[in-house]
Amino acid sequence: MINNRYDFCIGTNKQGLQRTVTAILSEAGFHSSGVGRNIPDLLRTLRKVQPWLTVVDTALPPGNIAQLADIIEEDALSAAIYINTSGADLNLYVQLTWPVETTVLTAVAETVCNEFAHKKKLRKEIEDLQNKLNERKLIERAKGILSRTYNLGENEAYQLLRKSSMKERISTGEMSAKIISDPYYFSG
Repeated sequence: MINNRYDFCIGTNKQGLQRTVTAILSEAGFHSSGVGRNIPDLLRTLRKVQPWLTVVDTALPPGNIAQLADIIEEDALSAAIYINTSGADLNLYVQLTWPVETTVLTAVAETVCNEFAHKKKLRKEIEDLQNKLNERKLIERAKGILSRTYNLGENEAYQLLRKSSMKERISTGEMSAKIISDPYYFSG
């Protein structure tokens, strides 16, 4: 039994496979949140539901299962397990040959969900750092504009920027954007 409550979608047009995988994962504490009977249907479902896990039959029609795997990975749609029923070779992705033992499927499912959660956290941290860096660049640019426009030192320009942002109750980054768009912001 897993500690976290994860949901999953399954991509298959085989009723037996769908029933078996759903039963195994449900018994392990996962919750079924959608089915895709073909690749386009599965992608729509994943984008709408945003599950933690996707279990995909490698024989899912129509088209290229490797391209589907790339889309799921690149768009960070979910963790994914590929159930190999077609002899497909997806070297870069987690795949299990069907039939698969219950304990193996549940252990792999929990592991890929935990890894996906970790990746999601890292992506968020990277995004936050990128936003802070972009704000820092705006602030530096605004300080330079204030220094040149009003003949201020770097520290004085920063203090003016900070005080103005507090007075207007906006972030220093937002105030910097105003100054960048109108270098004579304080002249009016």
